[in-house]
Amino acid sequence: MLKTKTRAQGRSIVVTLPAEDGATVFPGKEYLVSYGNDGTIVLIPKIEDPFANITEGAFYESDVWEDMPAVGKEVLDD
Repeated sequence: MLKTKTRAQGRSIVVTLPAEDGATVFPGKEYLVSYGNDGTIVLIPKIEDPFANITEGAFYESDVWEDMPAVGKEVLDD
């Protein structure tokens, strides 16, 4: 297991990540940071908008409940 130590830099806390063969952390890459209640810190790689180049209707699903009759106290939109 690799070890690291935090340090203060201005108003930020810096964590230096040790280099390791096969690591997928690269300089200049952006990450989202999540702090857990138990002290864990999770780095999530930021990705480009997955919906940026999608054509209209690409995720359309037909309404399978459309012809289902009401059988109880459901509220139906007319």
